[in-house]
Amino acid sequence: MQNPKNPQRAAARAAAVLAAAALTVLAAAGAAAADGQPVAGYGNAQQVLRSGQVHDTVSRFLVAARQQSAAPAAAADGGVSGAPRSAPNAAAAPPAFELKDPVPLYELNPDFVTGKAKATPENALRLSYLTSRVAAGDGHQAAVLLAPQADGQSWQLAGIRDGDTEVGLAEGGTAAARTFGEPQIHAWYRLTQSGTVEALTKEATTGLGGRSSVTLAEYQKLVAARYGDKQPGSSYDRKGLAGGFGLADPGADGGPAQDAAAQDAAGPAAAAVAAAAPAERVGPAAVVGAVGLAAVGAAFALVRRRRARTAG
Repeated sequence: MQNPKNPQRAAARAAAVLAAAALTVLAAAGAAAADGQPVAGYGNAQQVLRSGQVHDTVSRFLVAARQQSAAPAAAADGGVSGAPRSAPNAAAAPPAFELKDPVPLYELNPDFVTGKAKATPENALRLSYLTSRVAAGDGHQAAVLLAPQADGQSWQLAGIRDGDTEVGLAEGGTAAARTFGEPQIHAWYRLTQSGTVEALTKEATTGLGGRSSVTLAEYQKLVAARYGDKQPGSSYDRKGLAGGFGLADPGADGGPAQDAAAQDAAGPAAAAVAAAAPAERVGPAAVVGAVGLAAVGAAFALVRRRRARTAG
């Protein structure tokens, strides 16, 4: 028969076991989706972030970012200045980095935009991505995007975005007050359970007509006016203008994209690929997961459409 040597120590061990179990349950539950329920497949998303594919892609991204920052500036005489001889070799090895637990990235629900869905917190948003902060040892910040797969229970690499502004705003959301983006005008908001939309950025304040907050019903009217006639299948879409990349109607007022807000409500997918794909514009953000391109094929098609028309 065992004789307990130290009841206090045994109690401490039991408490530690219970605490670890509680943390395991919380980790398995993950972040809350739009309806307040746990994100489906959150554990799978964590596994994807630990995969070799994601690690290699992030490493290449960080190397490209370092090489870009180490590139010598052009001198006035056409030469280069301030380029240490060791810069290329120093930039070759990726820095150590850490991937934080993913958080939800929300976009507007198209049915909410068109008015088909009532203006309730449950109807307004939909989960489009999970995003994970990349914290590199050299101080560089970026975000990994994971897109949901067709089975609704698993996730795949969609791309990497440079900087931490958007992931930071996404991290500020809770189940009771979700944050979401309106990428067409670069705005971010907080949606409370009581149905109030609060501006988090100056662009959001502009999007709310100069106000710091509005009711969800008022916000629905605003986005309906901006995007209600620009959804997939609309005449705007059929003319090839979806995403704001189409050619202008010669008889219309304004230019090819008459307003920055004229992009359709495709949400962060278009914004993510538009920011990540064109290497000539963004450098390291061109590193995109090959599997992820299939997940955001529609958005990638918008980028290809823009390139083709620019070339033409």
